Amino acid sequence: DVKGTVLFLDVSGFTALGERLKKKLGDSEGAAEFAHRVDIILSTMVEHVYDCGGDVLMFAGDALICLFDEKPLDQPVTDVESDGQPKRTAADSNAARRAETISRVRSCCIKVFASSNLDKDFIIHGGA
Repeated sequence: DVKGTVLFLDVSGFTALGERLKKKLGDSEGAAEFAHRVDIILSTMVEHVYDCGGDVLMFAGDALICLFDEKPLDQPVTDVESDGQPKRTAADSNAARRAETISRVRSCCIKVFASSNLDKDFIIHGGA
C-alpha cells in the first residue's frame, strides 16, 4: 500500500508556441527553440517536485504526474508518555503525516506556479 497525494501538473500553450516559432524561425530553428523552451519549463517543474520531496511518476503528453508519499514521522506512536500523560495516537500520527504531505504538495505548487513566469507562452495548471 502506498499512501500519499497525486499531483497533476499540466502545461498549456505548446501548440500555439510551436506554430509561432515555426512561422518566425522556420522549421529547423523553430523546432530547436521550441525544444529548448519546453526543456527549461519541464526541467524546472521536475526540480521543484523533487525539492519538495515528490517523485515524478510519468510524463503524460505535456503533463507531469507526481506522487508525494506520506513519510513516516520520527516520533513513536504510543498511548501514554512515561509520566502517564496521553501521547499521540495512531490516528493523530496518520493525520500528522497527511498534513505534512499536503504541506509539501502546496509548497511544490507555489514554487511551480511562481516559476511559470519563466516563459509567458506557457500556462501551468495543477491539481492534487
